[in-house]
Amino acid sequence: MRNTKSLLFPIKVLALIAFYCLIDVRVKAQTTPAPEQVYIQREYMKVMPGMWDDYLKVEQVWKTVHQRRKDEGKILGWTLYRSIYPSGTNAEYDYMTTTRFKSGKELEESSNMTWEYITKGMSKEDLAIADNTGKTRNLVATHLYRMTESASPGASFLKLTHLQSASGKGSELEKMEKMMKPVFEEAIKMGKIATWTFGDHMYPYSPETGNYYRVIGTNTLEDMLNADNSNYIEVAFKKVYPAKDYAATMKAFRDIIEIKSTELWVRVDSTK
Repeated sequence: MRNTKSLLFPIKVLALIAFYCLIDVRVKAQTTPAPEQVYIQREYMKVMPGMWDDYLKVEQVWKTVHQRRKDEGKILGWTLYRSIYPSGTNAEYDYMTTTRFKSGKELEESSNMTWEYITKGMSKEDLAIADNTGKTRNLVATHLYRMTESASPGASFLKLTHLQSASGKGSELEKMEKMMKPVFEEAIKMGKIATWTFGDHMYPYSPETGNYYRVIGTNTLEDMLNADNSNYIEVAFKKVYPAKDYAATMKAFRDIIEIKSTELWVRVDSTK
């Protein structure tokens, strides 16, 4: 018969190893830093009459520049969107590009890009297309945003809503959006939406444009339309906060915000 003491020793050792591994996992979970904020530069373009194909060729060439910037760690990513609503000849802009930065340092460096850096390695054909950029579209405006909350960012269709908080209620709105983050995460698990992000509209700011923004994303237009016409937020809210009063919470939101505009965009292209 084998000595039971010799069997107990390795069992105790394994138990201690498991215990310390568990402590290590818990410590790592507790010390994992919160996701860093992301700065988003949105540029709005109005395409010149009859220049739609030429404009898209321009953006294809610029995409290679942005991909190189991303590969070099100068940006987090770049995406081109087409406006679905509003659209038409009287629309202020037709396309939007978003360039994402991890800090003000990279944002500042981007404004100092030289033409030599931009055209590095371009073929004669691509160089001619890049040189034609200003003839294909007008750069209507450039805005800077800061994303402070997100759940699974990135989707094919985006509903971009600009919000104006009531005077002195900005921090309250930020706390409420943070409280709603698990609700949108639940909605993503339910398959009702694909993404949600929230942050502030930094520059230029005016009460007409709003000082905050929210993005709801889906992977198809049908999903977006279905989400707009369903009560998915209420369903997800009650799953996450069964003891909270949904109607009272929504009223609290309505009391401190004003919706300034809502736009619908579709992704056309992006860096990898």
